[in-house]
Amino acid sequence: MDAGYSKKVKILLFIVSILMIHSLSGCVNLKCSYVPNDFLVNGWYENISLRNTGLHFLGLEKWCNVIYEVKGKYSASLIVTSLKSLFLEDENELYDILKNIIQENFKDKISIIESSKIMGERYNFNNHKTKYIIYDCIDSEKQLAIKMIGEVWNCQTSGSSIICIGIAYTSNEENLTINNLSNWQKIVEDPYGNIGNYYGEEGLIYNIKCH
Repeated sequence: MDAGYSKKVKILLFIVSILMIHSLSGCVNLKCSYVPNDFLVNGWYENISLRNTGLHFLGLEKWCNVIYEVKGKYSASLIVTSLKSLFLEDENELYDILKNIIQENFKDKISIIESSKIMGERYNFNNHKTKYIIYDCIDSEKQLAIKMIGEVWNCQTSGSSIICIGIAYTSNEENLTINNLSNWQKIVEDPYGNIGNYYGEEGLIYNIKCH
């Protein structure tokens, strides 16, 4: 095979591979997971300005972030990230991704108390088995008490992976000893009291709609 012909073959193969990637990327359609409006009560709302989407790996993986907040003396937030690629993430790898996000993205703002770590599993409203990790934390600047949860699962119906991170302040600057857990309960409660014996049917994570 002469050099000129070989070069043409390589160019053709490159073009075919690009066309295949473009074709496959169109098969990855992602619907953002979300908390239904019925459960956004007592000051909770979606911060629409922070909703964003993006692509990785030449469009073969798509992601979407939806962020919920409540303001006040005991502010709290919930980040819901949906991921979709040609194949579902391995659940153990998804859990590792969650732990890395917590360790890397919050280390400059929040001091995580490793000894407080609680890990577990539960089922959500859609009957998906989830894995979660919980930490007690301290605001690095204001020295306020915080509780944090990270929770993940695969939604087979939609073909997407879900990563949730919830953060709730449980003390405020007026009184560092006050321990207000109302917003924390709103984030984590479920009908079975799986987390901290917080029973309720309106927990934000529990009711996330992913399909």
